[in-house]
Amino acid sequence: MNYGFIGAGNMATAMIKGLIYAGIDSKNIYVSSPHSAAKLAANLHIQAADSETITKKCDIVIIAFLPNQLRTLGNSLNLDGKIVISVLAQVTIADLDEVFPTAFNVRSLPNINSAIGKGSTALAFSKRLSESQIEVVQNYWHLLGTTSVLDEQHFAIFSAIAGSGPAFVLKFIDALTQAGINNGLDGESAAAIAASTVAGTTETLQKSNSDAVTLMNNVASPGGSTRAGLDNFEQNDFDTIVNSAINATVNHKHT
Repeated sequence: MNYGFIGAGNMATAMIKGLIYAGIDSKNIYVSSPHSAAKLAANLHIQAADSETITKKCDIVIIAFLPNQLRTLGNSLNLDGKIVISVLAQVTIADLDEVFPTAFNVRSLPNINSAIGKGSTALAFSKRLSESQIEVVQNYWHLLGTTSVLDEQHFAIFSAIAGSGPAFVLKFIDALTQAGINNGLDGESAAAIAASTVAGTTETLQKSNSDAVTLMNNVASPGGSTRAGLDNFEQNDFDTIVNSAINATVNHKHT
């Protein structure tokens, strides 16, 4: 199977890296972009091509250009009978079906963790897709991580948690790092400890039958130092701060 990317921005690059990470032969990955395809192809040993070649050779076409280019670029593409996956923010299935009326359109919202096969992606499908085509799409995304099939009305909150969430987690890791430095650790050690702690805790949660609150309380003994830290979070309205950031992200995506 050949995979074609029209657009070569950060998200397309993350997905291409994820496909290679998953073992897809680079000769089966094509990319088209007037400014960056050649450099990306050289760096990742994939195939640089024009959009016409991609629409002819590729079984799945991922459109990853700017959302405001949908109609200008979209009208120049012959995607008749192709599975088309869009990663364009706020572009709906209705928009895709209008621009690509003879394609089998999928709206997706991935995140940067797709680059290492740990992505979290929201999906919505045009009614045109058959069950077998949906399976093909799911198999593609499972190379890059996990998927959630959602009503499009929930894409904004998914984007805030899964799309923006990596930045929020990195902010927390940086705060842990700075706290370590402030208490005498060197920067490299503090950063490594913070990152490995978050990574290990995430894996523990994923492999556990318990929820996050239960595991948190298992770590925090009554009257202990961990509980003292959690109490400080509560005194400073940690949950409110997180909710406020999520709401700001959701509201921004609607402006």
